Amino acid sequence: MIQNEKIDTVCSTQRIDLVFTIVSRGKGETVLDVLRENKILQNTVCHGRGTAPSSILEMLGLGATEKDIVLSFVKNEKSEEIIRKISEKLAFSKPGNGISFTVPLQSVAGIAAFKFITADLTEEF
Repeated sequence: MIQNEKIDTVCSTQRIDLVFTIVSRGKGETVLDVLRENKILQNTVCHGRGTAPSSILEMLGLGATEKDIVLSFVKNEKSEEIIRKISEKLAFSKPGNGISFTVPLQSVAGIAAFKFITADLTEEF
């Protein structure tokens, strides 16, 4: 980075969470269906493969190592409801069916990035 180069960051009073959902390969589409039904449209699916020892996988309820990782931007006040709906649809109460958790976003570098991740969350920036 060039010295004295300013990086613009956007902080918003609107709290946004990044929801991570990890499910067996192929079940990511079911997660996306739940998100779309709830008008959560900024989602990305990544393919993952676990490398943790089987004892840790069992503890987390993640049997097979081939996974779909769904990343979703959700308003903070809707995160708990979205996770509950995903959990119900994919029966997370049963071991090995998946896990979902949130990470709060405090700021984003770049106004275009902020507008992209909040496109379905706000009508206007």
